[in-house]
Amino acid sequence: MFLANLLKSNWYKPVIPRKWLRFLYRSEILESNNDMSLPFEIDFFGMKYSGNINNVIDFHCFFYGAFEKGQLFFWRDIAESLFKNKGTFVDIGANVGQHSIYMSKKASIVHAFEPYEVVCKKITEKIQLNGLTNIVVHNVGIGDKDALMPFHKPTGNNLGVGTFVGQHDYSETTSDYQLPVVSGDDYFKGIISQEVNMIKIDVEGFEKHVIIGLNKTITEHRPIIVFELGLGLDCSFSSNSELIDSFPSDYLFLFLTYGISLETKINEKMAIFVKKVFIN
Repeated sequence: MFLANLLKSNWYKPVIPRKWLRFLYRSEILESNNDMSLPFEIDFFGMKYSGNINNVIDFHCFFYGAFEKGQLFFWRDIAESLFKNKGTFVDIGANVGQHSIYMSKKASIVHAFEPYEVVCKKITEKIQLNGLTNIVVHNVGIGDKDALMPFHKPTGNNLGVGTFVGQHDYSETTSDYQLPVVSGDDYFKGIISQEVNMIKIDVEGFEKHVIIGLNKTITEHRPIIVFELGLGLDCSFSSNSELIDSFPSDYLFLFLTYGISLETKINEKMAIFVKKVFIN
């Protein structure tokens, strides 16, 4: 408790090196007091990033510079080399907005989709903090039809694991809380006039509905897509073949797994889809 109170009273002051803060925070003492509010504001690739150390995404941004930094740099390289920083980036499951904020400097326009208003508000705060004018925030989920759906709020310190899938390990198993989902193709047709070049999807097991809902958009615009893939859930893709068949026939699939075969039932994987023309 002494260390916890000391850290809180001296939070985010130069006298305490970040590596010490990381050690203290991860210690058993501070983990037992993870309800403490520890806000911060740091430089984020030349922009400002505001957050709270108790949120997983913000924790990584504060101590490591970014969350999933490798993926951010992948998008940077794609945006610079293929689209000369003039492309359209779509962030489906935008969470607190880290990817959207980063890509605001790498794309002409960013469309950020986040149905959970608690984190959607944090995206707006970051936009205002940086005076950004090329991020459009959509407080809806993307799916294969228009509907109000039960949303299972996150139960831990990762605000981004709320989901429309009741089987998720890190969210409420039952919910009377409903949020709007829109048919992807129909919604995109009404609000996006530019060519869609890049799509990031992180929707905690709901990606099958997103991809089906964006079938026409994917076929017409041929975007590069990066998404986290959940297998073994009632609403998810059941096999490799079903996943591949949902895309145009000339898409190349590059799977990045975490030590487990694609055919096994696991909750989280990363799939990167790259058009063949970019590989040849």
